Amino acid sequence: MFPKPRLLCMERDDLVLQERNTAAEKWLQTARSKQVYSAVRDLVLEHKHGQPKRVYPVVKGGYNIVYRVEYMDGTSVVMRVPIKGLVPFPDEKVRYEVATIRYVAANTTIPVPRVYGHGNAAENPTGLGPFIIMDWIEHDTNMSRALLDTKRPADWRPILDPDIDQDRLEFLYRQMANILLQLSTLTLPRIGSLVEDGEDVAVGGRPLTMNMADIIADTNAPASVLPHTATKTESWYSALADMHMAQLVFQHNDAVDDEDDARDKYVARQLFRNLTAEGWLSPPDDNIASQRFRLVCEDLRPANVLLDKDLRVVGVIDWEFAYAAPEQFSCDPPWWLLLEVPEDWPGGLVSWMKAYEPRLRTFLGVLEVEEKARGLLARGDDEQQLSQRMRASWESGLWMVNYAARKSWVFDLIWWKFLDQSYFGLNETKDYRSRLDLLTEPQRKAMEGFVARKMKEKGDQKLVKWEESSIGRLAEVLV
Repeated sequence: MFPKPRLLCMERDDLVLQERNTAAEKWLQTARSKQVYSAVRDLVLEHKHGQPKRVYPVVKGGYNIVYRVEYMDGTSVVMRVPIKGLVPFPDEKVRYEVATIRYVAANTTIPVPRVYGHGNAAENPTGLGPFIIMDWIEHDTNMSRALLDTKRPADWRPILDPDIDQDRLEFLYRQMANILLQLSTLTLPRIGSLVEDGEDVAVGGRPLTMNMADIIADTNAPASVLPHTATKTESWYSALADMHMAQLVFQHNDAVDDEDDARDKYVARQLFRNLTAEGWLSPPDDNIASQRFRLVCEDLRPANVLLDKDLRVVGVIDWEFAYAAPEQFSCDPPWWLLLEVPEDWPGGLVSWMKAYEPRLRTFLGVLEVEEKARGLLARGDDEQQLSQRMRASWESGLWMVNYAARKSWVFDLIWWKFLDQSYFGLNETKDYRSRLDLLTEPQRKAMEGFVARKMKEKGDQKLVKWEESSIGRLAEVLV
């Protein structure tokens, strides 16, 4: 009898999450005090003069809190601050986002908020941390609300209305297509985050992705595990593969179920690392796409696209996880067509794909309309239309490779369900047992020591603060 395949996403470390949430709630109590509201108003008025009318109650999002200050003339601005305790590298995050907003404003017609000012933690007299002060964009709703199934309970995760009017769907999808199409034209010289350099904006910081932030925040891993800028696609894939291993190494609790699960996760990551080292995931060096990078925003989704009463886009917000990425990342079909991520879809990943495909056909149809409207015609293999490249990514399964590469906690689900047999053929046990001979000798030797350590950690169940000196633990398995 074959062992049951392990196809679930990895759990997060509950002890780390509890500590983060406790620290964030304590900080939020201060952020809601009358003294802070007054200090926020004064700071905002330094950057945008006028007669203030009111300061709205602070709103908490996933990564930030937002204060809104309304003026007597009816205009408003917001001050946005990363949540202390939840967001690693807050100064860095704010600096990158401001540069990205200004770059998008200068190079596209995508409506983004005007930035009046920003600063690091030391420059914020309120004591809250780094901040951005920018326009409040008047809107009637956001695109997620315009697309979602209103029959679902309010406390359930949003899902696209399965009975949505086709004309409404195409109208909203086409506007998103226009945004993605404009971003896909922005070519940058290397992989990384944008920073302001005098009057210019350039790639000058490490790419701060959602997964990178989560690895530091959810595992307490040392910051040195994160990569810096890269000039080649293959280098970036290798960095992503190493980060998957770092996440597994430094997540002390809830990372593995038992010894076999630890071996499954170890072997999957080593095989993925081997694929990246051998160049299986990136375009060949003689392909121009291997040296071409585009601006990608990982948090670009319908909830961050603001609409007026006629459902027309009036603003796109939250550019905090935007960076110059390998061109093929910008050519993957967008996950948000169903509003829900694949790993959380009711019925699982295969069910998500079945529901997704007809919506993708609709999206690619309106994307083609936008391409024609903008006069973008295919001029050869290296200059294919975005719609063609998205269709190819879906049909070839490249989107799945990139999705797994970008998401450490989802990696195992996609690896054992699809990628393992796609690259290495039939796997009757659907786990590590049939793949041990594919590891290098050093990788096999390092495995049992790694498994023993993970089982000891599983028994410890304690909160660990990793120091930079702990980086040797990762080096032991990066063989």
